[in-house]
Amino acid sequence: MARIGLQRGFTQGILQGVKTGLGMGNLRTGFAGGITDGTANMDKLQDPTLLTGVKKPIIFCNADNVTTTASTITMTDLVGSGFALTQNGSGQTPDVVVKDIGNLRNALDFNEVDNSLFPTPSYNFAGESEYSVMMVVKIKPIASVILKVQDDLNPGTLLLQTVDTAQTIQSTLTGGQPGATNTSVYRSRSTGTSTSELQNYMILTYKARLAQPGGAGSEQELHINGTLKKTLFSSNFNVITRTMTSAQTFIVGNTRTDFNALEGNGMYLGAFLLFDYWLNESEQLRLENYFRDYYGYKF
Repeated sequence: MARIGLQRGFTQGILQGVKTGLGMGNLRTGFAGGITDGTANMDKLQDPTLLTGVKKPIIFCNADNVTTTASTITMTDLVGSGFALTQNGSGQTPDVVVKDIGNLRNALDFNEVDNSLFPTPSYNFAGESEYSVMMVVKIKPIASVILKVQDDLNPGTLLLQTVDTAQTIQSTLTGGQPGATNTSVYRSRSTGTSTSELQNYMILTYKARLAQPGGAGSEQELHINGTLKKTLFSSNFNVITRTMTSAQTFIVGNTRTDFNALEGNGMYLGAFLLFDYWLNESEQLRLENYFRDYYGYKF
């Protein structure tokens, strides 16, 4: 938070309070404005709940809106799409951590080997060619699954994971035909080093498509707090089939039956957003600014 932003917020709050007889909570309004000043350009902000038609999210939910029982946790559908995220009863439920993000908003602690959330009802990717995911998340320093699309090698399959204790994020996308030899693998950076951004909550944006309109490498992107993080690890990605050919679904987190057999779950999740299209730069910026404003946190 810029110092000038906080000063401006206090100044405006005091000025408004004096003019209105300290009524209507205007001092607090000014203070809140100072906390978030400079965090997001309000002219470039998009509330996901206001998107309609073909731009409407498939899933939007957050840890501030959940229902729990002894064996189930469900993140509420916030956009009226009919899809929520829930633990299907096959494993442990993530724990709710109250006001963990900026001392203001809740998060889910994925702290067991088989913590996982599934869409309800199951979402079918068959026939689609691209998707985008945006998460407010904090990564723990262990190798673990963040997100995966299906657990086989069909076109469009994704495995998003951390691969070391330095919190290096790796994305493995399967290309336009089945087979382990048709993948592109990128990492957030070279392994063995750590960065402070991964030790805190961040906006993680991932985009994938069964096409390469900009040449090799343009089939997937990984952004952390709005900055592209993309180090090539390996690639023999080949576009043959441009749509997903099976009823692929996705899993947030890790299960005991994961084919990659990673131990445990290594993240705290604040919000999850899924689209069935590739977000352009403007759309991505506006949505990321929404989360900066919602959490009052300078990601």
